[in-house]
Amino acid sequence: MEYKNRYGDVFTFEFNEKGNIDWKGNFQYCRFGFIDNPADLTMVDPSGGPYIGLEQDMAEFGLEGKVCGFIDHDGYYELVIEK
Repeated sequence: MEYKNRYGDVFTFEFNEKGNIDWKGNFQYCRFGFIDNPADLTMVDPSGGPYIGLEQDMAEFGLEGKVCGFIDHDGYYELVIEK
């Protein structure tokens, strides 16, 4: 699935072999949220969107599942989906 944000950047969402979603796009300028440990993200918000936080229902993007975590990969994020 592709999502075009308000700045025209295209982000893709694709299920991987683990049943999680690989979220790829332009993360050059991005905000992050966490409570105590910066490695434990609670939200990711690239410039222009889309904002994605914990407990977010991915139906908004045409995908099934609810986000229960983030894994930071080199250049993209893996959205851990509640099983």
